[in-house]
Amino acid sequence: MKRPTLKAIAEQAGVSVATVSRALSGRGQVDEATRQRILRIAEAMGYAPDMAARSLVLRRTENIGFLIHALQSLSPHTFYGELLTAVERELRRHRYHLQFATVEDDSLPTLIKENRVDGLLLVGCDLPPSLIWTLKERRLPLVLVDNHMPGVDSVFTDNVGGAFQATAHLIRLGHRRIAFIAETLANLSFQERFEGYRRALEAHGLPFDPELVAEGERGFEGGFIAMGRLLERAQPTAVVAANDPTAASAMRAIRARGLRIPEEITVVGFDDDPLALHTDPPLTTMRVFRVRMAALAVARLLDLMRNPEQPAIHICIETQLIVRQSCGSYPIPS
Repeated sequence: MKRPTLKAIAEQAGVSVATVSRALSGRGQVDEATRQRILRIAEAMGYAPDMAARSLVLRRTENIGFLIHALQSLSPHTFYGELLTAVERELRRHRYHLQFATVEDDSLPTLIKENRVDGLLLVGCDLPPSLIWTLKERRLPLVLVDNHMPGVDSVFTDNVGGAFQATAHLIRLGHRRIAFIAETLANLSFQERFEGYRRALEAHGLPFDPELVAEGERGFEGGFIAMGRLLERAQPTAVVAANDPTAASAMRAIRARGLRIPEEITVVGFDDDPLALHTDPPLTTMRVFRVRMAALAVARLLDLMRNPEQPAIHICIETQLIVRQSCGSYPIPS
């Protein structure tokens, strides 16, 4: 089937070829009612089979931006790497393409400056709030993913509830000296998981001891550093780690001190990353539902693109405790 020509569209619309050209390109003066009629005719005639031409006809790019801070890893089998894969798969199902960008500060990325996307997924809680509000003020549909703030649509994990559940599980096993470690507490998700840990202690009548809290530094060695600092001043019987990489490297630090897991120290992580199955012993953790998070975020963004004047909603996704051998039911060390 031959692709319709500008002349054919012009004849159907009862206008000149030049008017059709201006309407489809978005350049030059064309009465709005006439422009809309031409766009409808062009689409009905199948004038734009390829992406670039179609975007002219429909006045959209059919691209969705995925914006994340450069601090975060997108390697395969990492939290955000798996989330990116799930988002891309979900967008493909809706016939959208993903445009990816990282940021290091509140400067606008090129894909925003050049209007290359119809909507944005802003991923992770390291993105500067100033950048988020700048994007919000541009009236570009956007959804926060694994982050939340007032007045902005968001899809995120129940970090407080998940850490509460992990800590309560340890308490039910008989632990009373339960530590909390993180790469850093200068991170909203980790702050919320710390809050859940504290709430669980309080709910079960256990005192909070700041000596049982330690930070390391960002990166895969963060847990090793945090656990080393903790063991220099305290001897917990159980540890709640802010995420699985922290838990995994903390386990190395525990073994380096000649301590056994879980007989002498029990370890619980958070996220249920693929590495949780491959630690020694396999890691008890809180499962985070990345695929569901991706599907809900994409669905909300597409809804906002259709109806942009909606009030913001916040979707909080529950976690699930996954018990493995790092958290046994051995007698608690005295």
